[in-house]
Amino acid sequence: MSLKIPSHTTSDQPLPVVLVVDDDSKNLIAIESVLDGASYTLIQAQTGAEALLALMNGDFAAIVLDIQMPDMSGIELARMIKERKRTQHIPIIFLTAHYREDEHAVLGYDVGAVDYLTKPISPAVLRSKVNVFVELFAKTRALAEMNRTAQAAEEALRLANVELAARNEALVREAEERDRRIRAESAQAEAEEANAAKDRFLAMLSHELRTPLSPIVHAVTLIEEIDCPPAIQEHIATIRRNVRLEARLIDDLLDLARIRNGKLRLEFQPVDVHEVLRHALEICMADLSARRIQVIEKLEAPDPYVRGDFARLQQVFWNLLTNAAKFSPEGGTIVVRSFAITPGDQIGVEISDNGVGIVSEKLDRIFDAFEQGARHSHTGLGLGLAICKALVQMHSGGIVAHSDGPDRGAKFTIQLPGSSGAQQSHGTYNHDVAPSAGLRLLVVEDHHDTLATLERLLLRRGYVVRTASSIAECMEVAREYEFDILISDIGLPDGRGTELLESLGKKLGRLPAAIAMSGFGMDEDIERSRLVGFAEHLTKPIEFPALQQAIARITTPL
Repeated sequence: MSLKIPSHTTSDQPLPVVLVVDDDSKNLIAIESVLDGASYTLIQAQTGAEALLALMNGDFAAIVLDIQMPDMSGIELARMIKERKRTQHIPIIFLTAHYREDEHAVLGYDVGAVDYLTKPISPAVLRSKVNVFVELFAKTRALAEMNRTAQAAEEALRLANVELAARNEALVREAEERDRRIRAESAQAEAEEANAAKDRFLAMLSHELRTPLSPIVHAVTLIEEIDCPPAIQEHIATIRRNVRLEARLIDDLLDLARIRNGKLRLEFQPVDVHEVLRHALEICMADLSARRIQVIEKLEAPDPYVRGDFARLQQVFWNLLTNAAKFSPEGGTIVVRSFAITPGDQIGVEISDNGVGIVSEKLDRIFDAFEQGARHSHTGLGLGLAICKALVQMHSGGIVAHSDGPDRGAKFTIQLPGSSGAQQSHGTYNHDVAPSAGLRLLVVEDHHDTLATLERLLLRRGYVVRTASSIAECMEVAREYEFDILISDIGLPDGRGTELLESLGKKLGRLPAAIAMSGFGMDEDIERSRLVGFAEHLTKPIEFPALQQAIARITTPL
């Protein structure tokens, strides 16, 4: 088998190949001389086996095949060529020296021949037929290449579209995320501004509501010091009790705002739950006695210590006790019980009454803020139980309510994590604090009734008192009056008490001992007072014993 390669090509594509199969080498030479040209390459084979081997290794534009060969006839070879998928499309031109028209036509066309040439062959005819198939092969190959190129371009375009779609999707997601973030930031800013506005409103509301309560409390204290008939004393007790209730409602509003804004801070330490319960009962005892309500104590927890905030736990127990008293009949019974919960090292506190009970459909909402009517049609803001739940949860505990229905009483159970620890001492106000003889006070308050009643109480207890109702008036008094303690309202008509303290500090060359009085009782208000130099911050309405205690604390050497 021989291969003829032309000396040059005019294209990057390889030249088409024509396979010539003849057992006679002379015939092969003759055919080569006839088909010699630059548009295709010839490969020669002298047997069927050589032809099949050649067909396995390349693509061919046409096959020129002799019918008469010793090992395998052209008809047999053609049949094998057409049976193979790789070669079945190649056009075959038969060459024969003994053409029997009918027989060869049937056999040749049966195996896929496209033409017959009888030896001796006309060179022009052979070249013409081969050129037709070569040209057809070249065009077919070019078309296939174009198709491949088009398919590659189409695939590249598809991949580019996929990538573009992915990029567009990523851009859309990024834009949506950016818009979401902007909206979230805007919503957060609006929410923060709304919360700040709400805090400012609540603070101002607290101030405005608390301020008129102070002179009432002071006036009640003055009247209590007069020898009055029992009936008058009862009325005075009613006034004091309702002022305290009003102040408690204001505190509840502020506590709820602090809790919702995450601004309520607890001071954790080992706390004796029994001690907290007894303090709460002591505070409620006057109301309980007035309604002849019996309290049964079953404080049975063997190790009653928890890690908590004494004042806030007392607030929880006081709230539950006052609720129990409010919804109990005259002469009713309240049971206060403590017990150990095992396993888990928890302490349980249970406060139950035999009062009006809770309707079953309201049990799951009784701890919601502003929920009213859960225990029939009693009035109130509905904040106490919501605050109780929040405070208990801040102590890592839980609270549940239970009632068998209307007029079957109610039971509230609190669970708190136990904490063994040394017993802590928690003092209460000593209502009979002896004033320092001749202690000089400068009291600044723009509310006339509060100033008048407070001055009268202080003078009765032996203090030397000068008063002022504004910063300017206070500075005038301070020019000729040496005082030991400044007691000042925070909200004054010509500025703030914090500004007054700073001005007095500059005048005196030192900050004087000072107590702030204010209807503003938020944590930030107290912290602001402390930072500017006030040693104490009392929130209105101020119980007079609390003021005496504050004076005693800042005048008693450490």
